[in-house]
Amino acid sequence: MRIAIRGFAAGTLLFEDTVVMVDEAALENLLPTLAEEHATAMAEHRLHMIEIEFLDEPDPLQRFFRFGTDPSQMVEPFEILGGPPD
Repeated sequence: MRIAIRGFAAGTLLFEDTVVMVDEAALENLLPTLAEEHATAMAEHRLHMIEIEFLDEPDPLQRFFRFGTDPSQMVEPFEILGGPPD
């Protein structure tokens, strides 16, 4: 499996990493580390959106996964977390 991970702030690409994995176990070990790093960057407002592209996926509707705090660059964004509890 090959994936590209891109980080954006204010609609500007800040980084792009391509990860080539041969087995799912290696991917399962890598993804939590990357997720923590990227979530911290979003919490600190250094990033506003992460895009993961599954480079081997031919279906464009399944090829991309985006999450973040800037819905302006996302297709059909939806909120997955609410605000702080009352």
